[in-house]
Amino acid sequence: MALVTTTVDPAVRITPFTGLSEVARERSGIARAEIVYSQTGTWPATASGDNRGLIFTWELDRNYGYVLMDCTCGFIKTTGTNAMEASGFLEIETSTGPGADSYERQYYQLTSAPSRMDNSMTAIGDMNSAYFNTMYPSGTSSSAMIFGMPIKPTGLIYPFPGVASIDCSVVFGEEPYQETSQSYRFYCRFLQYDITQGYNYVVNSPRLTR
Repeated sequence: MALVTTTVDPAVRITPFTGLSEVARERSGIARAEIVYSQTGTWPATASGDNRGLIFTWELDRNYGYVLMDCTCGFIKTTGTNAMEASGFLEIETSTGPGADSYERQYYQLTSAPSRMDNSMTAIGDMNSAYFNTMYPSGTSSSAMIFGMPIKPTGLIYPFPGVASIDCSVVFGEEPYQETSQSYRFYCRFLQYDITQGYNYVVNSPRLTR
């Protein structure tokens, strides 16, 4: 049995905000731009006895600070057993200087609902009690699993000079083996701030302007 990993580089969309001069923005808690990473694709099927992993990776521009606003991913399966079970998390790794220990890491769990049903529970309609964490779209034979962030962070992601890199990765792993292929819809949104705003208490306040 082996772990088969698929790595995806999501597309990026940058939307600069207008309405404030650079000086006025520096004194405010208002972002300079919106950064969105998104991708649609297929998580390939695995061979007999293999497990799957899916990783979305990208690097943020180290010359700015960021606030993570949201991260979601939906999986849709239209063939095979209409059930799946997977776990997911987001990691943000900031290299703050030379050396193996010069990193600041943040981890965020991505969750989905409803929870898995145990074998001891009774079936719901046509859904077997042993099936996994799956939601069934109304009126279709497909199954879908939607991941989201239950808790949104409020702090800036290291908006200071001297940062070597800011690497992001979203990792999904599926427990059952030898699963069929399924499509995914990935979305992650950040607000971008100037480095000069990183020292402003307004930006670091829990009542940030979003």
